Amino acid sequence: MAVTLNSISSRMVLALLAIHAVLLPALFYGVLAIVKIGQEEAFVDHARNSARLIADTFAADKALGSEQETVRQLDNAVLGGRSTYAVLYTDERTYVSSLMDASEVRSFSEDFVFGDHDDDVYYLSVPLELENTVAALHLGFDESPTLTQIAGVQKTLTNIILVYFFVSLLLVALLSALLAKPIQQLRQDSREVASGNYSKHLLVSSRIHEIAELTRDLETMRSNLVGVNSKLQEEIAEREAAEAKQQSLEVRLRHAQRLESIGTLAGGIAHEFNNVLLPLLLYTELALEDLPEDGSTRENLEKVLKLGNRAKGLSQQILTFGRQAGDAEKLALDIAPVVEEALSLVRALIPATIEIRADIKHNIGTLLCDESQIQQLVVNLCSNAFRSLSVGGGDITVTVDEQHVTEDFVEKYPRLRVGKYVCLAVGDTGVGMDSATLNRIFDPFYTTREVGEGTGLGLSVVHGIVLKHDGEIVVWSKPGEGSVFRVFLPLAGQQSAGHSDDSD
Repeated sequence: MAVTLNSISSRMVLALLAIHAVLLPALFYGVLAIVKIGQEEAFVDHARNSARLIADTFAADKALGSEQETVRQLDNAVLGGRSTYAVLYTDERTYVSSLMDASEVRSFSEDFVFGDHDDDVYYLSVPLELENTVAALHLGFDESPTLTQIAGVQKTLTNIILVYFFVSLLLVALLSALLAKPIQQLRQDSREVASGNYSKHLLVSSRIHEIAELTRDLETMRSNLVGVNSKLQEEIAEREAAEAKQQSLEVRLRHAQRLESIGTLAGGIAHEFNNVLLPLLLYTELALEDLPEDGSTRENLEKVLKLGNRAKGLSQQILTFGRQAGDAEKLALDIAPVVEEALSLVRALIPATIEIRADIKHNIGTLLCDESQIQQLVVNLCSNAFRSLSVGGGDITVTVDEQHVTEDFVEKYPRLRVGKYVCLAVGDTGVGMDSATLNRIFDPFYTTREVGEGTGLGLSVVHGIVLKHDGEIVVWSKPGEGSVFRVFLPLAGQQSAGHSDDSD
C-alpha cells in the first residue's frame, strides 16, 4: 500500500485531489452565491416594480371606485401573474381579491429581504395617497419560481464541476502514466541486471531531459560495474561451493574415523568376550549331558545356555560391525534370489498384520558380494522397519532395481561413482524420524527403543556391510510419514580400491 501511494502517478493524483478539495468547493459556492444573489435581486426588483405599477393604477383614479371595481382591480393584479396576494386597506374598510381565501389575509408579514420568514412569498406594503382617504396596498409575490431557478442553476453547476473533476483526474492520470512509463521501464531493466542479466542495457527513450540524463548515467555505471560484479560473484560462488564440499567431506571423514575407532574397540571387546563366552557355553553343554531330563538345575542351565547363545549372536554382530572377523569370500551373484530368500525368513518373523510388498527385478546384473552379509543386511533393514510400525500393523516395501548414478548425485555422496548400481530400497509406513535421529542412526549402540528391546547395532551392522561392498546408504524420513532406506551397491567391475580406502 505504501509503495503504491509513493508512486509518481499516485502522487500526482493525490496532489490534484488536494487542489480540487480546496478550490472546487470555493468555486462552486462562490459561483452559486453570485447566481443566487443575482436571481434574488432581480426578483425583488421585479416585485417592487410590479407593486409600484399596481399602486400607480389605483393612484391614477385619485379615488376608489365602487367595491366591485376595486376588487376587480385587485383580481387583475393576481390574474396578471404579478402577485399571489392583493389586499387594499383604507380607513373605512378592507378590500380583498376574490381570488384569495379570506384566511390568507392574516398571513401577511412584510419582508425586507428575499426568503424572509421562510413562507415562499415575498410580502410588501405600498402606501397610496387618494383624494378622500389614506390607503395601503399589501401585495405578495411567489418566490417558488425563483427558488426553482436557483436549484436548477445549482444542479447544473454541480454537474459541470463533477465533469470537470473527472476529466481533469483522467488527464492527470494519463499524464502521470506517460511520465512514469520510462521510469518503470528503467526500474524493470535495473531489476533484470540485479537478478543476473548483466547484458541488459539501462537506456530508455524519453523526451524528458532529466530522465534521459539519468538513464545515460545509469548505463555508464552499469557498464563499469557489471564486469567487476560478475567476476566477484563467480569467485564467491566457487568459494562457497568449495567450502560446502569441504565441510561435507570433513563431516563424513570425522564420522568414518569415529566409526573406525568404535569398530576397532568393539571388535577387540568382542574377541575377548568370545574368549570368555565359549568356555562357558562348552562347560554348560557338558553339564547338561550329565543331568537328568527333569529337574530345576537342568532347567536353569538351559536358560543359561539360551542366554549364552544370545550373547554369542550379539558378539557376532559386534564383530561384523567392527569388520574384525576377516573378509569372507565374495562371489559374483544376482542378489534378487538372495533378497527373496531373506524376505522369506523375515515373513516368518513378523506378525501377519504387517504386509510386505516386494518388487524385485531379476537379471539386472551381478554383484561381487558375500551372500550371508547381504541376507543379514536385508533382515536388519526389515527388522528396523518392523520396529517402527505401530501395533496395528502397516506396510513394508522392498524393491530391487537398477539405478544410474549421475554426477550431481556423486557430488552429494562422494563414495559413489558415475555408473550403474543396484538399488535395494526398504521403506515403511511407520513413525518416521526427525533430523536429530537421522544424524545418529548409524552410531553403534544408539537406539530409540526401550531398554531391552534392541541393541542399537542393527543399522550399524548394515552400514558396515554397505561400506565393505563399496556402496552407499541413503536415508529419507519424516516424522509421521515413514522412512525409506536406499542401498546402492556397484555392479561387478565397478568396485575400486579407492572406495575401500574411503571406507576406512
